[in-house]
Amino acid sequence: MALFLSKYLNKVDKKGRVSVPARFRATLAEKGYTTVILFPTIGGDAINACGMDVMEGLLESLGRLDLYSEEQDSDADVLMAESVELPIDGDGRIVIPLEMLRAVGIQDACVFAGRGDSFRIWEPKAYEANIAAAKERARAKRARKSARMAEGAND
Repeated sequence: MALFLSKYLNKVDKKGRVSVPARFRATLAEKGYTTVILFPTIGGDAINACGMDVMEGLLESLGRLDLYSEEQDSDADVLMAESVELPIDGDGRIVIPLEMLRAVGIQDACVFAGRGDSFRIWEPKAYEANIAAAKERARAKRARKSARMAEGAND
């Protein structure tokens, strides 16, 4: 199974061109893709990126929602209407729409962060804040689980 793993810091030029990390390009190629799909995160703090397989899975999930529900409407608008499919050029670059870059505060550099079946593109300081918060949440979850296990052992 081809996965997006690790993180990479790459430069972004004034036109929004950025080199997709070689390992991420290889993962897309292993899945048969020469393009990448980008769409904003729900929180608006990063850009989601994936292959068409993940988008097809998201569309399938939308199909399980009530066709006329507000949830289906909003999810479809966010996931489909805000998505762009970008070709990866011969030099391994994509051109991220400038409005997407501006929306998440990316100027001259970005972090590509793997998420298994997809990856995110972050402004570097926002990525550092996000990963620090994620690590703290994981530590807190571990502490809660350990406390529950200790309470069960004392019964």
